[in-house]
Amino acid sequence: MDMEEVIEKLKDILASEGQTSIKTIDVAKALNIHPDTFNSMKFRNSIPYKQILNFLQQRQININFFFYGSSPKENLECEDKYKILKLYKVNATLGGGGINEFVKYKEIIVDNTLLDFFKAKDCEFITSFGESMEPIIKDGSICVIDKTRLFKNKSIYVINTRDGLFIKQVLKQDNGVILHSFNPAFEDIFYKNGDFLLIGAVVGEIRRT
Repeated sequence: MDMEEVIEKLKDILASEGQTSIKTIDVAKALNIHPDTFNSMKFRNSIPYKQILNFLQQRQININFFFYGSSPKENLECEDKYKILKLYKVNATLGGGGINEFVKYKEIIVDNTLLDFFKAKDCEFITSFGESMEPIIKDGSICVIDKTRLFKNKSIYVINTRDGLFIKQVLKQDNGVILHSFNPAFEDIFYKNGDFLLIGAVVGEIRRT
């Protein structure tokens, strides 16, 4: 489906809600996109999936049916099938900065079936870097982070430290934590309490074969 087809389907939905003489600018407003930006997206055939997903969820319209069904207003039962999550544009494992409000990320649409597999609903993604956690976590794979999971000793976490961002097994100590690497070529690192921040538990990994 190209952008022209998407616009026509969105116009059909707006028409079914009582709007008349619907123009492209009306579709842009319904998606909360500036008309100039929307025209640019139309010219580049760049479909604004995030805004369309929000538009459909507000109306309880199945996104699969919208893109592949015969009528955009049939089968209105929402399956809550998709979620918009952050993929941080920062690497973790060997340091190099931490997650904060200034770190860039891109939003990706994820099928909830994948999140159910990882048993994670409130999660984000980050790319791993380096070989310190091999063979469990491979260099360049994407880690699924659950930021709400309670701390469990000896689990794998994304940790912010003064030396950067790490993905390590965390071993609790009385006065701090030991960050353990599964690769025996890397030494353990100790941080005392107050010198580290647990970002979230690593609950899964997406890797290339």
